[in-house]
Amino acid sequence: MHLEGLQDVLYIITYGLAILILSCIADRKNRNPLAWGLLGGLFFPTSLICLALEPQLCPKCKAPLTKDERRRRSCPTCGTLVKRVKHGRSLIPTHEGTV
Repeated sequence: MHLEGLQDVLYIITYGLAILILSCIADRKNRNPLAWGLLGGLFFPTSLICLALEPQLCPKCKAPLTKDERRRRSCPTCGTLVKRVKHGRSLIPTHEGTV
């Protein structure tokens, strides 16, 4: 009986880690972290592969960005420059106007 309770706790911890991992990845790609987290808790390997293949979205207009556009930090659709500014310990993306 004691071993079954431990398995339940490990299952809940694993489910929580899957939610946390996919939520963080989705947030970095400007996707909905809540939806991807819940989906990832149910189908972790499949969701992880799908999210890894999804392109990053522009924070302003939500258009997909290519690798070159992400490197240049510019969106061809809305013309926004995304600049990362150091704020304390974290990097916060900010919009710096249009091109």
